[in-house]
Amino acid sequence: MKQSLIAFAHGVVAWARRHRRLLIVLALLAIFFSVLGYFSKPVSAPGMCKIYG
Repeated sequence: MKQSLIAFAHGVVAWARRHRRLLIVLALLAIFFSVLGYFSKPVSAPGMCKIYG
């Protein structure tokens, strides 16, 4: 059990290292839209919550 968990963790770390640029871009996009939603005024148009959080 412990060996499989360690192997799984190594696999996740290896995947994250291979896809580092993608993960950074996704994190920056999430931060951008979070900040955009925080500073924008509330809008009552339907569907806007899906875009601005």
